[in-house]
Amino acid sequence: MSDISHPQPPVPGGVRIGTLEREQAAAALAEHFAAGRLDTDEFDARVREAYLAKTAADLVPLFADLPDKQHFTSEPEPVRRRDPRREAAALRALVFVVAVLAAILWVALVRVPPLVFLPIVWLVLARRSFGRRSCRAW
Repeated sequence: MSDISHPQPPVPGGVRIGTLEREQAAAALAEHFAAGRLDTDEFDARVREAYLAKTAADLVPLFADLPDKQHFTSEPEPVRRRDPRREAAALRALVFVVAVLAAILWVALVRVPPLVFLPIVWLVLARRSFGRRSCRAW
């Protein structure tokens, strides 16, 4: 195997760049243009120079008078994932509160005990206690 070695160490900023780096520089210049930091003529000239750049040092003067990207953009907020268990618990609590308010309203208006709610309460309680056991236990 042959090792490729440089006769002299590379000069900082003298490292050659590829198409990806040129396109990233043009995209950053487009962001500055969209923010109003560059006019059309400046933008066109700088993008032209970015695509003609051979080394990283050639890109440095294009951004010398512009703020860093971290200074003019804000981090996007992290995406919050929905928790189905938490939503189900909130829905159960809401249904419970509505049922209690309905029972109180029923007693206040009709003046009859809310016997219609007893089967619903029994089903909820039965589901909790029997839902934990296996069907084979019956």
